[in-house]
Amino acid sequence: MSAKDKKSRTSHRELFVVSKDAPFQFVEAYKSLRTNLEFLSATSNCKTILITSSVPDEGKSNVAINLAITLAASNKRVVLVDCDMRKSAISRYLRIPRNHAGLTSVITARDVSKLPDALLRLKDSGITVLPVGTIPPNPAELLSTPIVEQIFTALQQTYDYVIVDTPPVSVVTDAAVLSRVSDGVLLVVRPGVTTIQGAQLSKKNLEAVDAHILGVVMNGYNAKKTGRKDGYSYAYSYGYYDTKQDNSNE
Repeated sequence: MSAKDKKSRTSHRELFVVSKDAPFQFVEAYKSLRTNLEFLSATSNCKTILITSSVPDEGKSNVAINLAITLAASNKRVVLVDCDMRKSAISRYLRIPRNHAGLTSVITARDVSKLPDALLRLKDSGITVLPVGTIPPNPAELLSTPIVEQIFTALQQTYDYVIVDTPPVSVVTDAAVLSRVSDGVLLVVRPGVTTIQGAQLSKKNLEAVDAHILGVVMNGYNAKKTGRKDGYSYAYSYGYYDTKQDNSNE
């Protein structure tokens, strides 16, 4: 396999921790993120985590999937909820049929008892997925309805972790709207895509709705280009940074 082909197969859009092609450093970086989140969960009951980004193409959906799988690998009950009702990627990445019942089905039915029909258990990865379902014309309004809180309450009672993929917070208000049902938010940034101004705006938008920002996941960080020689020097490494401790880019 040529280097070009290998790079294509390990795109940030397609690489998962359960893949046989997943590099050791890639998997270990997610385990490190899991350790941080498990510590937060133990000290502050942080179990419903929103994953968002500043703009599209920062890899937030890929991060959401890999985080959910990594948490499930530690014998946790994990559900991955696709709340990106504008440009859903979860179903495409996980090859879930578009006609499968999903979150929108439960919301429009206004009946939490429909939730089990929308959930899909993926045996290979150990996670349960609540796909988005039919793409609605009014996502923000739909996510603002009272039934959404009931859905998340039901999920929180069943699962150890609820990982929620949401649209970019600097583009639409969906992630901000959903912050009311979350315990914390992880902001995904990507070198070459995310600007300092974009990250600052995202932080401002989340703080405006009193969202608890847990930290930042740097997606696609190439440590080799910075001269670092540690074990995480890989093109698809991920780093966890506590925004309360590192404000150097604010």
